[in-house]
Amino acid sequence: VRSQAKVIEKALNDIEVVGESNGVKIVMNGKQEVKSVNIEESSDMRAIAKGVENAINDINKKLQKEIQAAMKEAGGFPDLSALGM
Repeated sequence: VRSQAKVIEKALNDIEVVGESNGVKIVMNGKQEVKSVNIEESSDMRAIAKGVENAINDINKKLQKEIQAAMKEAGGFPDLSALGM
């Protein structure tokens, strides 16, 4: 079990997803840690706020798929697609 946990942890560390919207670009790893945020200089505050919201939602959708794939490879969780993941 410990060796499987290490494999899963490594797989999560290796995942990196990008969410982009309204001039905002956010990079997050498989542990759901934000690695970087870039905002275009020409964006206004409302566009930035909406961009951050949309980019995070975009990342979470992508990240769920990446994590599920990594867990399957590591022999972890079963298919969670019925739960919206």
